[in-house]
Amino acid sequence: MKQSRRYDSPKREAQAAATREAILQAFAEQLSDPDRATLSPSEAARRAGVSVRTVHVHFPNADDQIIALGEWFDRQFYPVGVRVAEGPDDLSRYFHDIHENALRSPLTRALATARSPVWREVRQRRRAERLAAIRRSVGAIGAPRRATEEATATLLSLSGADVSWTMHDYGLPLERIPDAIARTVQLVVDDLHAAAARHRQQHATASTDGLRRHGHRPPPTPRHASTERAPTSNPTTKDQKAATHEHPDRQPSHRTAGSDA
Repeated sequence: MKQSRRYDSPKREAQAAATREAILQAFAEQLSDPDRATLSPSEAARRAGVSVRTVHVHFPNADDQIIALGEWFDRQFYPVGVRVAEGPDDLSRYFHDIHENALRSPLTRALATARSPVWREVRQRRRAERLAAIRRSVGAIGAPRRATEEATATLLSLSGADVSWTMHDYGLPLERIPDAIARTVQLVVDDLHAAAARHRQQHATASTDGLRRHGHRPPPTPRHASTERAPTSNPTTKDQKAATHEHPDRQPSHRTAGSDA
């Protein structure tokens, strides 16, 4: 029996990739509609010049469409990729990179002000990992809860491309914006480190005070033995004085209790 041969070729793979790209571009164009709440496979099919069935072959459901569209935007905005923040000391580098990459594509300006519900969902999903990395990095500093919450909100608000374009509207050249944002981020991080240090110092002081209040004090320094005398060894008792008066030639004994005879 003759086996069927699977037909693969670089040309066919390239065609499939081109079709997928055309569909994603068609989906992206739908985001310009501020009232759009869902993506339309039929509209994307007409715009891309393919059948609706082909659209569903590449993107079977709404979740697949949104996830793929988020990845498509990442390729447009961040062609070289952006490594997420790996800790507090890496935050300024991370913010510099995401804004530097975002400013390379004019499309980010239009999307930064888009109000489409479906775009908000795409944006939220594509940024989930990055925002989580920012939260982890801020939390790792160990500052008090209130300071951590304030710093987290500040940094999250600086993580979108809309911040870059707003700064440009206020007169800052595009090439200076990533550095300016990175310096701002570093100031927030340094302030949070200082808050964490103060918190640790206050905790240490409170622990010490607590021990003192509960009677846990250092042991007293022992007095010198020569200053300690037993009451019974005092040579100036009444009987000794009387004996001395009756026998002037006898002197009172200065031996302490327990001394050798």
